[in-house]
Formats: sequence, C-alpha cells, structure tokens
Amino acid sequence: MFQRSLRVRLLLPVLALVLIAVAASAWILAASEATRIREEAGGAIDRQTNALQSLLAVTRSIMLDQVKSSMRLLRNESDRLGHPAAGPQVDVAGHAVNDLQFGAERQANHFDLVDDVTRIAGGTATIFSRSGNDDYIRIATNVKKDDGSRAVGTQLDPNGPVIVNIRKDTSFYGVVDILGSPYVTGYEPIFSANDSVIGIWYVGYKTDLDALDRVISQASVLNSGFIALFDGKGKLRFHSKTGITQSPETMEQVVTQNPADWVIRKQEVPGWGFTLVAAYPKSDVDSQIHRQSMWIVGIGLLICVLLLALQSALIWSRVLKPVQRLTAVADELSLGKWNHTLDEVNLKDEIGTLARAIARLSNSVRLAMERLSKR
Repeated sequence: MFQRSLRVRLLLPVLALVLIAVAASAWILAASEATRIREEAGGAIDRQTNALQSLLAVTRSIMLDQVKSSMRLLRNESDRLGHPAAGPQVDVAGHAVNDLQFGAERQANHFDLVDDVTRIAGGTATIFSRSGNDDYIRIATNVKKDDGSRAVGTQLDPNGPVIVNIRKDTSFYGVVDILGSPYVTGYEPIFSANDSVIGIWYVGYKTDLDALDRVISQASVLNSGFIALFDGKGKLRFHSKTGITQSPETMEQVVTQNPADWVIRKQEVPGWGFTLVAAYPKSDVDSQIHRQSMWIVGIGLLICVLLLALQSALIWSRVLKPVQRLTAVADELSLGKWNHTLDEVNLKDEIGTLARAIARLSNSVRLAMERLSKR
C-alpha cells in the first residue's frame, strides 16, 4: 500500500505537468499550423492566378497583333474598292438598314470583301452600317450564329464597351462577347466624305482558350476550394475540377453570395473584362488543423506514457526498491535479527543517509545483544 501510494503521489505531479505541456503545445502548434495552412493556401492561389494572368495576357497580346494585321488588310481592301458612302435602305435579314458602299460596290448581303479578308488572315470580319443615331447593324459578316448561318441583321451591343469608343469617333481593340463567345477584336469607325460615322469595320478572332481550360481544370485550392474564370456578364467560363467542389452551380452561388464561411479572392483580368476567382471553405483549414492537432495530441500522449513509464521505473529502482529493502531490514531488527548487509549505505542521497542510520542501529542492537549474552 505504501509503495503504491508513494508511487502515485510521485507520478501525479509529473503526469499533470506533462498533460499541461501537451495541451499547451497542441494549442500553440495548432495556431501555428492554422497560420501556415492559410499562408500556403494564399501562396498557392497567388502562384496559380499569376500563371493564369500571364497566360491570358500573352494570349491577348498575340491575338491583338493578328487583329491589327487583319484590320489593316480589311481597310486596304475597302480603300481599293473606293471611298465609303451611305447607300439606300435595303432589307437585311428582315431589317430595314442603310446600305454601305465602297466606291460602287454595295456591301449589304454581299460577303466577298469580308470572306476574302478572312480567307487570307483567318478570324472573322464584319461591315456594320449605322442605323438611326447609335444603332449599328451587321450587313456583311462571316460571324456565325449557333445554327451556322451568318449573323447579318444582328445589332452591335448598345451597352457594350465598343459603342462607347465609336460614339467618340475612336477605335476599340480588346475582348468582347459576340453572340455568347469571347473574341479578341478590333473596331474602327467608317467615316463618310463629310467626316460623319456611317459604319464600322470589324475584325476579330474567337478566343481559343483550350490551354487555359486545361490549366484551370488542374488548379486546386486545399480540399474543397476552386479557381474559376467568369466573363464580363458573370457567366462561368472555366473552373477547376480537382477539388470536392466541382458543381458550376455551387461555384456561382459562392461567388455571388459571398458566404461568411468561405475565403474568396477576386481579380480582374486586364484587357479581358474577365474576373478570376479563387475560393476555399474555412472548414478546409479547420479540418487540417483538427487532423494535425490529433497527431500532436497522440504523439504528446505517447510521450507522456513513455515518460511516466520511465519515471515509474526510476522511482522503483531508485526509491521504492531501496525503501522496501530498508523497511524489511527494520522489521527484522524489531524481531532481533541484525546480521544484514546494506548496499544502500554507499548511496549519496537521502536513501543512503537512511540506510547508514539503520546500519548504525543494527550494529547497536548487535552490540547490545552480545553484551547481554555474556552476562
């Protein structure tokens, strides 16, 4: 009972200190781990979004060079036909529109000019005619609708970025949405002899973003995060397909609603009108912290068990075993047995002091018994 009680009393403070140390270490390491995970997630987002921004910038630069080259070709071919002038009203896909002439060549419903340009330079080309004050209608184009027919009779977006420049009699070069698809385009106003805008030259290339799609598809942010690219109208164009969150509807909901339990970072893509979004749920960080904390606690408890086992062994060998031996000697002395050899007298600690005291007592008892036996 004494041995068990003393061992428990000696081990309890050690156990308490170790448990406090484990708990404090788990808390400190969990806080540190949370910071590390957030920093790593932020760094991963920065690396991936910077790569995507660079890819889009290079793509736009290369395609703009093509657009400008095609625009020069379209204007040269138009100038070769003659000076531009407004013509009489004609029917274009059911719309009454002013014709547009280069010299004697009418352009409404005639596609030789635009087709010749794209046959040489690729892409698409259009001649717009001004209708009313600010409406511009496609009267000759090889831009195709979804059904494969030419998009003649369709109107230039009156709320888009192009019309702002045209109203200022200036050109526009950049990315626009044409019939639901992004194009890298060039628009230049067509002036009549009296310097009034009577139409627009257009050339453009439908963006081939397969490489971008592949890169974004492989992007990842923690376990459930995503990277997505939205166009100027808020339509989801591309998104990552590596994490748990792969539903376009869920991504659109997260981006539009900005839930408090998500970390959302948005970047505008210069020259494209696109928005690059990277997002991840805070629960991803919490789950990783939980896993790391469990490992820390588990390792801490294992260390605790090992320390307690070592401490228990040391207490037994250095304290309890010698005390048990000295207790047995004291019991035997009380019964008149004094012939004992105590190895513990060589110890330099309190146990050694006690052993030497018992050895002296044993010797005294032996001498007293010897004197009594001689009488």
